[in-house]
Amino acid sequence: MYSMKNAKHFYLSFLAVTALTLSGCLHIVEELTVKSNGSGSYTMTLDMSEMKSMMDMFQGMASDSTDAADGAEAEADSGMGEMGTQLSAVAQSLEGISGITNIQEINDTSLFKFGYSFDFADINALNKAMRIINKEKYESKVDEVFKFSGKNFERLSTGDLGEEIKKAMAEGEAEDEEGSMEMVKTFFSDMSYKQIYNFPDRRVKKSSNELSEVSNDGHTLTITLKPFDESVSKQSVGTKVKLKN
Repeated sequence: MYSMKNAKHFYLSFLAVTALTLSGCLHIVEELTVKSNGSGSYTMTLDMSEMKSMMDMFQGMASDSTDAADGAEAEADSGMGEMGTQLSAVAQSLEGISGITNIQEINDTSLFKFGYSFDFADINALNKAMRIINKEKYESKVDEVFKFSGKNFERLSTGDLGEEIKKAMAEGEAEDEEGSMEMVKTFFSDMSYKQIYNFPDRRVKKSSNELSEVSNDGHTLTITLKPFDESVSKQSVGTKVKLKN
C-alpha cells in the first residue's frame, strides 16, 4: 500500500525535476454534503491543473529545447500523474465497507485532477471510511473525524491532510542528503487546502472556525487554509457548526 512515508520519497525525486523550472500550484479540496438524516457524500480532490497548464505552456515555448530538457519534463509529467493516481487508488480500499456506496475514482490525466468520492449512509459509515483512508494512505491512526446530531455538525482537527504533508516533509528534512527539501518547500509554498461543507436541508447559523465563509443562501460553509503560509495564524481544519432550519 502506498503510504505517506513512501509519498514523501516520491515527492523528493519528482520535485527535484519540476522545481528547477516551475513554481507548482497544488490545491486540495475536501467537499462534504450532509443531509438532515446524516447521509451524504464525500469528495477529496487533488488539483494540479495550474501546474499542468504551466508545463504545457513551457513545453510549447521550448520546442527547440534539448533532448535532455524534454526528458526531464516528461519525467515530471509522469511523476505528477503517478502521484495523483496513487491518491485516486484510495477508492479500492473502500470497497465492501458497510454504508459506503457509489465509490468513484477521480483520475483526470488531461487536467491533472485526482482523488475519490463516495456516498455514505450515516456519519458512522463516513468515519469508518476515514479511518481506513488515514491508516492506509498516511499511516495515521484516526478514530473519528466528523460528528453530526441534526443541528450540530463538527469537523475534528484529526485527519488533516495538510498536517500530514508537513509531517512527511519534516521527516524528509532529517533524511535529506541532496538538498531537495528546499525545492519541496518551494513547491508547496502556495498550496491551498479547502473544506467545503454543504447542508442542503439546513442553513449555517454559526461556525467556530475564524476562516469560515458562508454562502449567501446559508447552505454552504467554506474554510480555506494555506498550510505553509506562516503569515496566517490559527489555521485549523477543525470547526463546530450550529445549524438551523
